[in-house]
Amino acid sequence: MRRNSQQEQPPSDAETAEYMRSLAELFIEHTREDGYSFDWDPAFIHHLDNYCTEFAASKPPPEVVHSAIMGAGAYLGEMIVRNSDWKWVYCTGENAAAVESPEELRGYPHNKVAKRIHNGDEHDLEAFFKYAMAGEAPGGTTAHVIKPSWWQRLRSRA
Repeated sequence: MRRNSQQEQPPSDAETAEYMRSLAELFIEHTREDGYSFDWDPAFIHHLDNYCTEFAASKPPPEVVHSAIMGAGAYLGEMIVRNSDWKWVYCTGENAAAVESPEELRGYPHNKVAKRIHNGDEHDLEAFFKYAMAGEAPGGTTAHVIKPSWWQRLRSRA
């Protein structure tokens, strides 16, 4: 087998945003077939927590869990993007799509959905969404601002 000598480039932020929007739309479409009625109204974000609880209780196979995490994570992130000044970015360090605030605070909606499905309601998706909207961590949670390591900060000054 011949290997490609060029390393594959990560997607641009615009490509990431387009892909996440399409995944979110597919999530809405496919869950509608299962009787859910997701849309872009933030007043109904709590339905995503209910969906994840019911989904996890059905004990789906791993490949279905992965698909649901990708779709629900894209939907959660797109809800944040559509209802705030956050944007989709591709985080090369995490090799993942993220949502980013104007202050460069990053959230990883797919990780949050995965935690909700695997660990239960201690990972509240509605609270994650509200944090992005209001900028205040909900009671009982902590938001971490991730700064570059000291050597990256030092290098950027040079």
